Amino acid sequence: MANVKSLAVVLLASAITLSACGQSSSNTSTQTNEPEKTATSQPTDKKPVTLKVLVASDWLKEKKWQIVFDDWQQKTGNKLDIQSAPVNNYKDLVNTRLATNDAPDLLFYWSNEGAVKALQPEKNLLDLSNESYISRINPATKKYSFGGSGKTYGIPVTGMSVSGVIYNKKVFADLGLSIPKTYDEFLAICEKIKAAGKTPVYEAGKEGWPLQLFSFSAMTNVIKKQPELMGNISTRKTTLDQVPEFVDALQKQKDLVTKGYLNKDLFSATYDMSLEQVSSGKSAMIFQADWAIDPLLTKYPDAQIGMFPLPWDGDPYAGVSDPNGLYVFKNSKNLDAAKDFLNFFSSEQELTKYFNTVKSIPTWTGLTISLNQGTADMKTYVDAGKAAPFFNSLTPVEIGDYQGLLQQMYGGTMSPKEVAVGLQANLDKAAKAAGVTGF
Repeated sequence: MANVKSLAVVLLASAITLSACGQSSSNTSTQTNEPEKTATSQPTDKKPVTLKVLVASDWLKEKKWQIVFDDWQQKTGNKLDIQSAPVNNYKDLVNTRLATNDAPDLLFYWSNEGAVKALQPEKNLLDLSNESYISRINPATKKYSFGGSGKTYGIPVTGMSVSGVIYNKKVFADLGLSIPKTYDEFLAICEKIKAAGKTPVYEAGKEGWPLQLFSFSAMTNVIKKQPELMGNISTRKTTLDQVPEFVDALQKQKDLVTKGYLNKDLFSATYDMSLEQVSSGKSAMIFQADWAIDPLLTKYPDAQIGMFPLPWDGDPYAGVSDPNGLYVFKNSKNLDAAKDFLNFFSSEQELTKYFNTVKSIPTWTGLTISLNQGTADMKTYVDAGKAAPFFNSLTPVEIGDYQGLLQQMYGGTMSPKEVAVGLQANLDKAAKAAGVTGF
């Protein structure tokens, strides 16, 4: 478990590196002639192979990895057999494939400690610790992701996603609203938006996973004041239901329903619908991470949107999600080609092209990237060290079905306290199964 006390220092150090990248270029075809930075490829005398790749279909659609897939296939003559499932069923698919000894060559997956442990890395994954490109992973990313027993098992293949509130600038301007810094100020602007006949916040309750973003952001503001908190939870010196600030955050989230600040079609609303709502100004805000901005602007290029951290105590912090990772199964029959794909993806040339396409804060150092509106707003908080990982990234095992608990809370069948108890029960069960000390 990482020492969260050093979090702000680490993020600030990495932010200095990021700030050197600048935002001056949007050219997605940046090239380099330095041999050590040029994308690798397999020797041409080898016969082409086909790699099996497992990836969540939702990610495949939004995160634009096809750019890298196409480049590598053209460069090497090899092929990628993409196999996928919706993100809500993705863990089940991966677990089934592992249990039936039907692992792919390459796996796109989460990168937090609990997710990596669930893959049984010592047994299944290739240790990448000695690969030259590992040193170019952003220090703040590498500190909390891809690890286990001092080893590095994956590489980041998305940006440093930050959570908060995506808002429609035109709605704010028309109603004379300023960006709130405290939660009371946030509630006050919600009341003004509601009085104007618009939905203050649009939540995608049908899919469930977006409902987690509120508490991920809220807990970031708790952790900044209690840096020892997640360490205590991870060793069971305390439990989530015994943390009043966590229960209070859940209560604040539930109160949004009773105050009438959320959409009436909450339980039929989808993620795609939430992007349309905030883009069009039918709703003023959504709780999300900046990974939503690129698909939003791709579909609604004229949208006037911005982003700010979830207002909390006058000095709000941004939550930072663990990036998606790419892993190699060490028993792959095409191990050389799989390793070559990671070499190719991690080259400066390909990373520059990729990140200038998705325009997110790089999880790699030494890149010149142009950022989207909204993401650029949030980068200032990362640069200032005002960011912390999502609390589920700091637990030794995965927290389980959190979104289902939140759906029940919104539906009125669970109280905030019961949600906290239920989430702790998930954590206890997984930690005991993994043999974590203290559980």
